[in-house]
Amino acid sequence: MRRTQWRVTGTVVSAALTLYLSQYFSPAQVLSVTTRLVEVRVIAQNKQGEPVADLTRDDFTLLDEGHPQRISFFRIEASQKAPITAPHLPPDVFSNRVEALSTGATAILFDGLNTKFADQAYARQQILKFLLRLNGQERVALYVMGRGPRVLQDFTSDSTALVNAMASYKGGTSASLEAPLYDPAVTGAAHWESWLGELSFGLYDYYGDDRAFRTIRALIAIANHLEPLPGRKNLIWVSGSFPISLGWSSFPAARKVAVGDREAWPEFERAARALNRANLAIYPVDARGLMAAQNYVGSITRPELRNPDTSEFANMQMLAERTGGRAFYNNNDLTAALRRAADDSRLVYVLGYYPAHKDWKGRFHRITVQLKRLDVELNYRHGYFAQPDEPTESWYRERALDTALWSPVDAAALGLTVAVRSAAAGGLDLALQLGPRDIALQHKQDKWECHLDIWLVQLDNKEHQLKTDARTNNLALDEATYERVMQANGLMVLEHVNPSAEALLLRILVRDVASGALGSLTVPLRRLTQK
Repeated sequence: MRRTQWRVTGTVVSAALTLYLSQYFSPAQVLSVTTRLVEVRVIAQNKQGEPVADLTRDDFTLLDEGHPQRISFFRIEASQKAPITAPHLPPDVFSNRVEALSTGATAILFDGLNTKFADQAYARQQILKFLLRLNGQERVALYVMGRGPRVLQDFTSDSTALVNAMASYKGGTSASLEAPLYDPAVTGAAHWESWLGELSFGLYDYYGDDRAFRTIRALIAIANHLEPLPGRKNLIWVSGSFPISLGWSSFPAARKVAVGDREAWPEFERAARALNRANLAIYPVDARGLMAAQNYVGSITRPELRNPDTSEFANMQMLAERTGGRAFYNNNDLTAALRRAADDSRLVYVLGYYPAHKDWKGRFHRITVQLKRLDVELNYRHGYFAQPDEPTESWYRERALDTALWSPVDAAALGLTVAVRSAAAGGLDLALQLGPRDIALQHKQDKWECHLDIWLVQLDNKEHQLKTDARTNNLALDEATYERVMQANGLMVLEHVNPSAEALLLRILVRDVASGALGSLTVPLRRLTQK
């Protein structure tokens, strides 16, 4: 993997390039304050599973490690019916932005990576059955995970589109979970056609053959993709195996854990941050269905049911409890599990508090929510990792960007729109518009400052990394420039690329050093250079 030396530069904001994009996007306000706010989204339902809508702030008691906390703010999120749409883009303008106009989103992850082929057919049938019964108002997205994550169908209330997308998917892996994942029969040309689908060459080389690392990074990618959507998001993870856990009591303890020859804790640490930032509740659904008890195994003829591996039930339960979802296992009615998970978005109570403790060293803090009424059942995340600010060391930043580089799912935590124009000598000028809500602009000595890591990565048709321009841009805007930039839709960064003759794709990644917000997207160079 080839990479150039990082450079530290300043940024010139071009008024002409700002005007070029301003006609396509509406102004946005800046949010630049970092706080130790903890949000707890609470599902309150009666014994029949229906939402309870008449609770007030005074009905709740919230405890952090057993210590009562003051509920600083309280609101109710009811599932809205407004569409989630992408902005209309002119030619040669690319974006990872989504106009988030609604709350209450449900995403389904069909996991072929960790599910035996024999169980995939039944799981697919159950998902299709669920999709056919959507009421026309629910917004659902479909992800699949084979060699890597893939957006099969973005959020829509069109049941037909979802069914067609699921029915057309050909499956994610081989019949054996231990079989090699690399398929030498896949050509570079074939891979180019599925770039926004599942990577086969570069993803295999980068991730290796370890499914736990692949799974962690897939969850990070999905969380980063969903983060801009408002409110609670439910991820229904249909899988035959759950090889990861959020069971450590602290990330210092997790530092001792290794997978193969690599430390696992940075991956888990980033996963915990991504899930928390995205307000993503995980609903693990076991695709294996009903499993026989040990006292019945003697009469079972299917070998895989003679000694069922139920050890991962604890992992499923832990994932659900620590993110606010529910775990479903040992049940053949997967459709009912999908329906129960989707219904949790109908009405959510949001409790926000500022923890009184000063312990921000990664230890897990248990949350308890109590209610005065006894006829109401509550579901919420049972704690959080009290993590310090995101590390700013170069090795951590590089690993986060490297992971996003090979993800087929664009990161959207940092809104990114890129206008591409031809330049002299076959080069390309790039105007990067950055969503101001997503950048931690800090006011220091009459300046507005932020620090951005930017990677411009050229790839050929076999995902070989031809050239990488990696730099850190240190922005310092005076008050007048700051006001002009905000009125013109946010920050604009000017970059230049000289594409290699073999380059087919340009991966653009921007990460805010202070907040960790990351945006990525892909530009097809061949289409641009052939004009």
